[in-house]
Amino acid sequence: MNPFFILLLVWAAFWGRLGEALLLLAIVLWHETCHVLAAAVYKLPVTDIELLPFGGVARLEAFLQLNPKAEWIVAAAGPLGNLFLVGAAYGLAPYLAIDAYWFRFFVQANAGMALFNLLPCLPLDGGRVLRSLLVRTQGFAPATRAAARLGQACSVLLLGWGVYNVLYKRYNFVLVLFAGVMLFAAARQELTNASYVFMRYLTARRQQLRLARVCAVKHLAATSESSLGEVLRSFQPPSYHLIWVVDLDGKVAGFLGELEVISALFEHGLSCKLGTLTMQQLS
Repeated sequence: MNPFFILLLVWAAFWGRLGEALLLLAIVLWHETCHVLAAAVYKLPVTDIELLPFGGVARLEAFLQLNPKAEWIVAAAGPLGNLFLVGAAYGLAPYLAIDAYWFRFFVQANAGMALFNLLPCLPLDGGRVLRSLLVRTQGFAPATRAAARLGQACSVLLLGWGVYNVLYKRYNFVLVLFAGVMLFAAARQELTNASYVFMRYLTARRQQLRLARVCAVKHLAATSESSLGEVLRSFQPPSYHLIWVVDLDGKVAGFLGELEVISALFEHGLSCKLGTLTMQQLS
């Protein structure tokens, strides 16, 4: 649990709003559970979950940029789960005796969490969807930097809104300031973790090779005009892949190992041409 969430609980208890804070905690847990269930569909192991007042961060062991579709589906599962609860609340309302205040709070909290998390900036779910799209044309590192900087920009806007609310003595200034500070800190952490996530995956893949000592090899032939995305879609784990790069006349122009391809993905993105990589080898 993020320390800011604990501070929020303390602040809520001080102002007699502990019930609302605990309900918000339950909604956040549901939001993250939806992420975990979506990750389970793709058999992606979740290493840890950090709970934040505006949602949370589910960290996965897998390097999702090898499958951008999986990243945006896992990311979208959280907001969709909150919207499902909004629909369920309205559907069940005629059959249950629910206090109007708690019904309104439940609906607003879920709708607000869904919409806030759909903002296209890291570490929010919308930022992960954006990164999965940017990765197709640029590397994981540049895509992460772009989405995280959007997150920092959004946090500055939230802090400005919070200060505005302070000046005009509006009741919600504490929540807005909390969200702004946490979003800025989480976006900065995403920038720091980007290289770590990739290196952890690369290290794990190397460790698999060391432990196996001998493994099946799958040879692939691709033209120099083929993209990294086209090559990665042909990978068939757990085999180790060796890629022969040929020019348009069929002559061998270079040779790449699986780990070299994955490293290039981190820096250059799915659209990078193999010919560019073989030219770098020669230079």
